[in-house]
Amino acid sequence: MDAVLKNISTNMIERYSNRYKKLGRNIKTLGWGSVEQQLYRFEQTLQTGVDFSDKRILDIGCGFGDYYDYITAQRKIEIQSYQGYDLNDDLINAAQQEYINDSKSAFQVSNILEKKVEEPVADIGVMLGVLNLNFKEEYDNYAYSKKIITNAFSLVKDYLIVDFLSTNLDSSYPKEDFIFYHNPAQMLEFAFSLSENVSLKHDYASIPQKEFMLIIKK
Repeated sequence: MDAVLKNISTNMIERYSNRYKKLGRNIKTLGWGSVEQQLYRFEQTLQTGVDFSDKRILDIGCGFGDYYDYITAQRKIEIQSYQGYDLNDDLINAAQQEYINDSKSAFQVSNILEKKVEEPVADIGVMLGVLNLNFKEEYDNYAYSKKIITNAFSLVKDYLIVDFLSTNLDSSYPKEDFIFYHNPAQMLEFAFSLSENVSLKHDYASIPQKEFMLIIKK
């Protein structure tokens, strides 16, 4: 991993650690607008046609493990196992403590940019809210997204689900300078370089800006 990418990772770790020190176990520590928005976004992964039952789940950028709680405790889906990856050890430590007695879940500090594997570690991978920060002149966002998605796809046996903020903006909500908005057509074309089995979900309500998901199947 080159020096610029290492610097980006370091800055991200610091960004979330500072929030955690200030806000603690709070939805805003993770950058979510509200619990309701977070849960609505989680629900969209279950509306993709992908069957999560009895599957090994990998959550990249897991934060406090809220996605695990949603699919198992709230939606009552019987999964085989859940693995949470995150750059930030403060968030991982909090998740480990919260689920210390849970036999199906595990959490580890992991940088997906450094992950190269020969065998998949899960059946289904989800990556939500990971690719939204605008790097501006520091690094090309599309190149960054493609690197992470390529590595993430190598970690899964069946599906990878990734979300993005869309360049098809919601006119009722202003564009934000620190956010990077992905072009759905451009990301769909890239996904086809990884697999011929791809779908794009761009039909759910704005939260509060328009978003989309790519579902990439092995």
